Amino acid sequence: MEKRWKYFAAALIAFVIAEGLAILGMSLNGPDVTVLMYHSVNQGVLSEIEELSVYPEEMEKQLKYFCDEGVKTVFATELPGLRPRRGERYVCLTFDDGYEDNYTNLFPLLKKYNCKATIFMVVGYTGMDGYLKEEQMKEMLDSGLVSIQSHTVFHDALAREGATAEDIRYELGESKRLLETTLGQKVSALSMPNGAYDDEIMDVAKEYYDVIFTASDFAPFSPDELTDIHRIGIYRRHTVDDVRRMTENRAAYLIKRSLQKLAGK
Repeated sequence: MEKRWKYFAAALIAFVIAEGLAILGMSLNGPDVTVLMYHSVNQGVLSEIEELSVYPEEMEKQLKYFCDEGVKTVFATELPGLRPRRGERYVCLTFDDGYEDNYTNLFPLLKKYNCKATIFMVVGYTGMDGYLKEEQMKEMLDSGLVSIQSHTVFHDALAREGATAEDIRYELGESKRLLETTLGQKVSALSMPNGAYDDEIMDVAKEYYDVIFTASDFAPFSPDELTDIHRIGIYRRHTVDDVRRMTENRAAYLIKRSLQKLAGK
């Protein structure tokens, strides 16, 4: 117990220092480009996984923060070649699965704050209860604020035991073809289901996509690695202050999470 409290005290001191430096304009780790992963924007519970659904009012606070602080939003397809000048900050807002609340709750907020977002659609879920309809996707595309990209056909675990080469090629290739045919736009970005893949899956994915999102963690974005992009997951527990730290002073956020874990939260 004493050792645990020593760790807690050390983490608390580090957090205070990191936050103090940020106030003085000397953040320890303020990335130029931050890539965030969301799912649902809903007041209620998303199926059995409550954490995947961000409250609409919290989503609005985050978009307002980006707008007020001059953090520019970019599509996933704009990441290749993105080279921020000194002092510029960008955020790539990505939403997995294609829940209908991305249209009913998120889209009005994107229009209000003139923010861009990329939705990775599970194509086979189109029109199903709780998921985006074709006409909703087209309306969002027409606004210039939303990009629709691939999250495979049925969100199958491609790396699962028994998955064949035909299964992999169907999920990756057919989802691109269907989206391009239905929406009349180029699809060049993929969100890998559950971030799970092996060399065979990645080789096939690279045949179809220029930008591929894989893991969910705090690895920094590199414009030189576009087929293994890691994202920071945003869930119901996160506040706008958490997002601020992720984009301005990531060290402070990581220390805060360590404090929460030590406290059993």
